[in-house]
Amino acid sequence: MASPRAHHAKSCFFRSSFPPWSAASAHQVTIGVELPIDHSITDEEELTREKRRVSEEALALHSHLSWTLATDGGVDVPKSAGVGILLSSLNSSEIIEKASINCGARPCSYRTESRALLLDLERLIIPRIQHRHKTLLVVTDSQSLLAALNKGPLSQTDWTEDRIWQRLLTLTCAGWSVHLQFCYGHCGIHANELADQYATQTVATIQYTEQAIAPLWHTDLLTCFTTQLTNKWRSTIRQDTHRYLLCGTRPSDLSGKDLITQKVLHRQGLVHLARARCGESELRGRLYWAVKDCTNQCRFCNISPEQSAYMRSDNDPTAPGRTLFPRRQGRKTSLQ
Repeated sequence: MASPRAHHAKSCFFRSSFPPWSAASAHQVTIGVELPIDHSITDEEELTREKRRVSEEALALHSHLSWTLATDGGVDVPKSAGVGILLSSLNSSEIIEKASINCGARPCSYRTESRALLLDLERLIIPRIQHRHKTLLVVTDSQSLLAALNKGPLSQTDWTEDRIWQRLLTLTCAGWSVHLQFCYGHCGIHANELADQYATQTVATIQYTEQAIAPLWHTDLLTCFTTQLTNKWRSTIRQDTHRYLLCGTRPSDLSGKDLITQKVLHRQGLVHLARARCGESELRGRLYWAVKDCTNQCRFCNISPEQSAYMRSDNDPTAPGRTLFPRRQGRKTSLQ
């Protein structure tokens, strides 16, 4: 029987859009993902200078490449854009061509970055595939995208990354050499700043070079549904309660019933359950110390009056003044 690892590798292979032999030129694509910095730096301005320094050093190693493509994504819900600019050199301010696409009303930053790179390869680089200069430097501040692409062309399981690798292999088969380099954003890197300015402008003006809207990812669709349902639930929560001050709108079941037996929980069970939902131990933590000296009623402020009355009645064996295991009559204890 095949191991789970082998089964996963096989399933990933069959999801790939091209056979292994077509990836023979993948070695002509290099990716710079990591840029280590000194994490002992605490000053904000000094940290920005450190990020700029390591980014410039990494980019300087590839400044001799003929083309520089800077990509970026912009999100200002419900507006978004994936953009790219083609430069004649790394430090040039001469923009040869631009491209931008609407990524929809429910995008994530990763989606705009990946759609930007795919669009830029298709619109700005592939049409120049027969050019005599065949070296390309791609500058992006999306480390997660480069980490995904760094798995290689045969290990991609998402449509967008798979298409990006298709375009990269199309270039390498035509004799191109491509280097994708991560750089820290908002630290003064020239090419990245130009792309960021274009993304901000595109989101503000809603003027795209592409007329079509990028297809919605199923993950973004699920996020949309989840957000709508969560917002609807949050609107029903009272904000003038002790529990809200402690927990905010963290999701939890407020019915006060056992989810299996549907029996009404006793006071102690509700207290333990509330602490567990908030990620706090019954013996320590913020919730424990917050409710330790409070009245009993504030622990039930989000349950129905009927349930609160029940738990404060004689039916609750864990109510104050009650004993779970009463002493047998006529039997003396060591204290008597």
